[in-house]
Amino acid sequence: MISNEEFEEIVVNVLERDISSNEDQKNAILSQPNQSLFLVAGPGSGKTTVMVLKILKFIFVDDINPSEILATTFTKKAAEELYSRILGWGDEIKNHIIDESDDFEIFEKIARIDFNQIQVGTTDKLAEEIMRQHKEPGTNHPIIIENFVSNSAMIKILSENERYKDENLKECLKRLTGLEKLDEPSKMSGILLEIKDRIFHDQIDMAKLYEEFESDKGMCVILDCIQEYENILIRRNTMDFAMLESRFLKLLKQGKLDIFLDDIRIVLIDEYQDTNLIQEDIYFTIAKSALENNGNITVVGDDDQSLYRFRGATVDLFTNYKQRVKDKLGIDVLEINLKTNYRSTENIINHCNQFVEIDEEYQMARVKNKPKIIAPDFDKDKMPVLGMFRNNVEMLSKSLANLIAKLINEGEVRPKVLKVLDEEYFKQLNGKIDIAKFQQINAEKEREGKHIERLTLKLDSKYGSASDIAILSYSPKEKQFGNNSLLYYLRKHLKKQRKPIEVFNPRGIELQKVEIVEIFCGLILECIDPESKIQISDKSIPNLAKVTMTRWRVKAREYIKENPEPHEPINLSQFVLYWQNRVPRGTKFWPKKASLMELAYKLVTWIEELQDDAEGIVYLEAITKSITQTGFFSKYYSHISFANKHAEKESILEAIWNIFIPLATGGIQIDESLLETLPDDRVNILSIHQSKGLEFPLVIVDVGSKFKDNNVKTQKLRFPKKPPENITIEDSIRQFSELGESERSEKDRSFDDLTRLYFVAFSRAESVLLLVGLNSAIEGYPRKKDHFNIPNVALGWSRDEKYVGFNEIYLI
Repeated sequence: MISNEEFEEIVVNVLERDISSNEDQKNAILSQPNQSLFLVAGPGSGKTTVMVLKILKFIFVDDINPSEILATTFTKKAAEELYSRILGWGDEIKNHIIDESDDFEIFEKIARIDFNQIQVGTTDKLAEEIMRQHKEPGTNHPIIIENFVSNSAMIKILSENERYKDENLKECLKRLTGLEKLDEPSKMSGILLEIKDRIFHDQIDMAKLYEEFESDKGMCVILDCIQEYENILIRRNTMDFAMLESRFLKLLKQGKLDIFLDDIRIVLIDEYQDTNLIQEDIYFTIAKSALENNGNITVVGDDDQSLYRFRGATVDLFTNYKQRVKDKLGIDVLEINLKTNYRSTENIINHCNQFVEIDEEYQMARVKNKPKIIAPDFDKDKMPVLGMFRNNVEMLSKSLANLIAKLINEGEVRPKVLKVLDEEYFKQLNGKIDIAKFQQINAEKEREGKHIERLTLKLDSKYGSASDIAILSYSPKEKQFGNNSLLYYLRKHLKKQRKPIEVFNPRGIELQKVEIVEIFCGLILECIDPESKIQISDKSIPNLAKVTMTRWRVKAREYIKENPEPHEPINLSQFVLYWQNRVPRGTKFWPKKASLMELAYKLVTWIEELQDDAEGIVYLEAITKSITQTGFFSKYYSHISFANKHAEKESILEAIWNIFIPLATGGIQIDESLLETLPDDRVNILSIHQSKGLEFPLVIVDVGSKFKDNNVKTQKLRFPKKPPENITIEDSIRQFSELGESERSEKDRSFDDLTRLYFVAFSRAESVLLLVGLNSAIEGYPRKKDHFNIPNVALGWSRDEKYVGFNEIYLI
């Protein structure tokens, strides 16, 4: 094939990717095929570029067959991007070599390369495909169900014999979560599934847990529910994602997938910081075969961007990776730090470095001797990190909406810099935060010529695109703790602009409370169960579900009265009446069974918002996925049977229990996979978790709009000072695994989580980073003549309650 030097020259000159000037990237890409690597990749460091070029280098330089390469990613979107780049760049290199080569043997070899043979995908997707390809003759491959279907199944288990009312169960779940009140089956279901996932992720033997918790009645009920859930899925030949990984690992270790393992030489794993114990076991089992084939295992990740502890991820597997892979596979891996950030301006990079190093205790949870992120040698706008703080949420949302509107509609905005929040200020005030004194100091700076009166903010294009702006929040909910949030008011004020601006935030309101969803679900219920007769007959339906479904029906009836278009060939009122009376149209007889999916799509005809609105389309997909997926393990497969009265009643109740009760009680939420494509004409509102892997020219991070006072309810969002009184789900399960008890307390891990969360948020910004919140978030609040601060990790507080702060944040 070709040499390293030739490959490097093609990458630099043909692909125009200058790996020659970045020694870290070059070393990672051009390493030998038997050299295993530990790549610590900071934000914006070009890790996807490195992964793609590394794979192509194996093919074009080391003559490794594409079928011998396995690459895993964390999300479907990341897999698609990786695969797309492999195909695109691979073809460019392939065509260049063919055009330039006179050697027929090389020409023939290069021409035969098939990049489609590379196995790229999420761990779960690859496991499913490999198991399907190598299943034993005569066996049926199980159907993999989504998380909301798991929730539906568990709600049904809890509702049978009203198990959710069991006091031992409720008290145990409260003890594990710290919740004071717990009555809703959907909430209890979510907790049970979290416990179930922990058991699988940490590879705990259920028999051992039964033995350990024999005297704990509540825990025994929990384990019984989980066991029953597994048995139901197994009987219906279905699996959830945790069961899939467990089954895949078992088959790997039993030698039933040796045909697959024999061909693997290269194992490349992305986002390794969010790996759990069972996934590590899967990767190491596959890597053992790769090493025997004279290949390697390369993992890529960043401990500072580990966000999924709540889903079972264990960041220790990444920070201790070099020792763990030595112990498990007997190899030494080469650590390479990809530290050059090509995404952000130097000021944003400096802010991220400073933020992640504020807390000395946090350094104990990071990869040892981790270098700072550095900026490349190119000239970018030196816009400082900005802050916008106001007295209340209404004022803040109005100021923010006006700034966004000017950026989008006029192309730029020149806000006045009122203050400069920096270290010098806090030294003068001995750490006490006093806005009045702050203004006085700022006025003195202005007289000394240090005050910047105007900054010019603009987006890249002549007129800004709404999609260039992202607003990141701990939670995207527009109503929290019973109050309207900043995001609620921001949506309102943006719509009031001279040129109204739309936002994209389909998770802003709980799905069951979105008006268009209420109408849609109410219409379906009105069609299949007129006057709620069958619903009323089932006395075991939870009260919350009854109240919600009644509200839906009322909304649906009101909507029918509005007589929405189209009116021909029939209107909505006529369609619903035909269904309620079971009157056939176009045929002599009413069908013996009717598909709920077909009914849903016919009703969409009269709901324009579900057809062409960006958020409405997401709502529709969430509901239709629920209908489709729950059909996999239901007797009537999401159909209403009209074979006889008994079948009709039974199929309607099945639909109510499997689809509408989980939705009505909050058990079905907008999945992140439905949000992988963002609209290009709206301001994007995302949770910080959802923003991971994305980047935007302007990023607005909410660091304090919820903090009006030093309320314990918001403590975990800003400064988790008070450790939980009870053992957590993680610790209650993990102690029985190979990992044992964590070396860090739950309090320390909570601080670590917040630090990582805001590091991810800050590092999404390309050109402008704007922090927003209430003045109380930075100046504290008075009480009984004493002055109390509101510690906030995102604003520069260390966990020992000291304000360290940042070099400079310019307040506008």
